[in-house]
Amino acid sequence: MRTFVFGLSLWAAALAGPTALGAATDATGQGPPDVAGDWRLSEIGGKIACTLTFTLQSSAGGYELKAPLACRRAFPALQTVAAWARDDKGGIVLADAQAKPIIVFPEETGGSYTAKAPDGSTWRLEPLKPPQPAA
Repeated sequence: MRTFVFGLSLWAAALAGPTALGAATDATGQGPPDVAGDWRLSEIGGKIACTLTFTLQSSAGGYELKAPLACRRAFPALQTVAAWARDDKGGIVLADAQAKPIIVFPEETGGSYTAKAPDGSTWRLEPLKPPQPAA
């Protein structure tokens, strides 16, 4: 039920447009620009890693996510991921083109995120460049 409600709220925010999704902020009060950029995705205990690019280009599910074909092959759940967004708790949501959440990385301290992938493995997402403090 909780997943349904979350999915429904993400879908409603997507219908409202990227401005509504962009309104979600993290604990520091910063919006999506603090997350945009290159991120390293890896499977904990695995040997494969790849780079995802979180853009600020608006899309139906929030903001466009770019992933190389090799990355989509190494992490099959990424084959349908088209967008990223921040949730209302500061986490990072990777969603398909219809704004259906594929994987949710809850907010964590230290800059990296971990989450259970649809196949049961644990993924780590970490920024390639540490976030810069607001000027």
